Amino acid sequence: MTSQRATFLIASLLTLSSAATAAAQQSDPLPETFSGVRPTGMGNALTPIAAGVDSLYHNPAGLARGEMYILDGAFTYTPQGGLLSAGIADSKTNPQIAAGVAYSYYFGSEDHADLSGHDVRFAAAVPVIPERISIGVGGRYMHFTDSSLPEIADDEDSQVLFKGFSVDVGAMFRVGELVHLGVTGQNLIDPCRDNARCRGSVPTRIGGGFGLGTVTSFQLTGQAMVDITSADDPIFDFGVGLEYLAANVIPLRVGFERRGFFDRNLITAGFGWRSQAAGLDVSYRHDLNQSSKFGYVAGGFSVYF
Repeated sequence: MTSQRATFLIASLLTLSSAATAAAQQSDPLPETFSGVRPTGMGNALTPIAAGVDSLYHNPAGLARGEMYILDGAFTYTPQGGLLSAGIADSKTNPQIAAGVAYSYYFGSEDHADLSGHDVRFAAAVPVIPERISIGVGGRYMHFTDSSLPEIADDEDSQVLFKGFSVDVGAMFRVGELVHLGVTGQNLIDPCRDNARCRGSVPTRIGGGFGLGTVTSFQLTGQAMVDITSADDPIFDFGVGLEYLAANVIPLRVGFERRGFFDRNLITAGFGWRSQAAGLDVSYRHDLNQSSKFGYVAGGFSVYF
């Protein structure tokens, strides 16, 4: 009987230990990825109205929405670390095909200093009907590491949290003068689908959204996405945003974003300044589930040619 009790006790401790390890893995912070300063202030609801470099993060079809040449850079503060980002988009050199590329570097801080990573995006789009219908496709390469993972001499990827390529697709439609529609498939290859350590970082999401308004006055946007890889069952994410252009030069933004897998409810706000040649933007995002903590701040600049 004593032997049986000892065996039972050991088995129970091992089970509890495994459960605690799994819970710790699920609660571990994951690297943040950049999504654009303007989108951050609008609940990241840019599927129907993305343009320029923002299209690389939300809907590649937006690269061909209009003729432009834009260069931008940004810095984002998050509770876990920082993001340095830069991108360029060109739909002016050859109006028949637009293209863009962007890069962001994530570095963790304080308790999360073990995390770091690179995120490279590139995309191309064509205006099927100029200023009315556009389609696009994008690629992405990610390489994120966690130096707290055990280092194995013969395994160069032993401290790699996740890496790999993925693909985005999208289409945008302008219905009349004020109504915009967009559909997209994001991260159609999810490198974390079978990796419990990073599941939810780059989910495969499919969805669409609507936009109402014009870039010279106001834009009201909304979108709904289905996350099909982060969990066994589909998870719904959504966002809404509003942008109002005051005095023709100062965009004011507010929004709300719901991220189902991480149970995040985020309120967002932002403002900026616009001229014919340049722009500045600042955004703030606050997690209502952690209301006592300071949120996410992003600031960036844009230059137009």
